[in-house]
Amino acid sequence: MAISDELPHIAFADTDALWAWLRLHHASDAGRWVVLQRAGSRTPSVTFHDLLEAGIAFGWSESTRRGRDATSYLQKFTPRRSVGTTSERNRAIAERLQSEGRLTEPGRRALGWPPDDGTQD
Repeated sequence: MAISDELPHIAFADTDALWAWLRLHHASDAGRWVVLQRAGSRTPSVTFHDLLEAGIAFGWSESTRRGRDATSYLQKFTPRRSVGTTSERNRAIAERLQSEGRLTEPGRRALGWPPDDGTQD
């Protein structure tokens, strides 16, 4: 199966830029191929883990990875289509983001969590 090029490419030099972009576009964008730099590259870039964490926070998911050139690769990054996660790693990240106050309501919905109404259980 061929990988579609219909999604535009985007690069983020740091996590602030990634989170700022998601704040503005998480509800309206169909997704992007994110350019991630390989280890040893001198070009500033977010990491796969940065992308994973921000995706969980905003209800987005990273999926297909493909090569780009000698110093970078592309990671498909789109709004999460199914609710919830079976990954223990992702649940742990979501719980940490929640405790830090960084898990957004769209992220909670994508995980199948109830809205955060500010009360403690």
